[in-house]
Amino acid sequence: MYAQLKLDYSAAEMVIDFFRNPDENKIVEIAQHPAYELVFEHSRRFSSTPLDSHMLTSALKGKSNAFNFSKIDERLPELTEIIGYLKKNEQKMRDEFAPLSLFYLPEDYRPEATVYFVIGGYNGVVLGDGVAMNIDWAQFRGEPREILFYLPHELFHIGFSHYQQVPDIFSVHTEGELKKLVMSFTMNEGLATLVPYRKRLSLDATADDDYSVLTDDCSLRKMVKQFKAMMAMFHEKSGNNSVTDEFLGTILGQCSGDRLFYTVGCYMGLCIENKYGRGKIIELIRKTPEDFFMVFRDAERE
Repeated sequence: MYAQLKLDYSAAEMVIDFFRNPDENKIVEIAQHPAYELVFEHSRRFSSTPLDSHMLTSALKGKSNAFNFSKIDERLPELTEIIGYLKKNEQKMRDEFAPLSLFYLPEDYRPEATVYFVIGGYNGVVLGDGVAMNIDWAQFRGEPREILFYLPHELFHIGFSHYQQVPDIFSVHTEGELKKLVMSFTMNEGLATLVPYRKRLSLDATADDDYSVLTDDCSLRKMVKQFKAMMAMFHEKSGNNSVTDEFLGTILGQCSGDRLFYTVGCYMGLCIENKYGRGKIIELIRKTPEDFFMVFRDAERE
């Protein structure tokens, strides 16, 4: 069981209430909610076009689509049903899904998290011991059960950050620093993707794009080949070269846009686990992404 897990629906409920009963006096309260403050701070640290309270305020007033509130009135009944679904499945989230995040983390980790369910913004973000999950994300609306699978993915990130420093993309200035960032995010996102992998297999829940790749040998081989070709673009002698916008876009476009962080990172974790056991991954959590890549290369070679 996940020892300290708080599930907070108030931000999403406030937004639903606002659109049902518009009152501009409610806007400030929504924009100052801890859930959206988490979204703003995460966005400020990791996004080149960050979301902020002004953008949320404008979106609530219908003057911006930064939070994807377009035609939200039509979705309010469905969003209300999703909140009902989550509340009905709270015990399952606590006892069955949240604990999946602990499977690859050291035993001395003491989990504690607040999960905020929000409407608008990113599908899911983590900062400190907080998670913000957007129930209005299309994949969640189409299949609310996906929220249960994404929960342990996000909770793993919290645990990972207790042992590894998550790099700041804005501090990357050289190709060597970018390579380290890619390795860190591949390990982090890959293992987070691995967390619910077997649960998805057991419940036949692999329609998600990442898992449809992971369960298709041909697609996965193409992804792994693409990733290795991309990593070959980092030349040891050019580690101190300044990163150009073009090179940065090429690398991160593939890693994030093409989902290499997630699919290939998960594949690497699976290779390590299949060869050396789960304990090796737990051991690597305390080490470096470079160690993770080195052990993967050994596992794949043998």
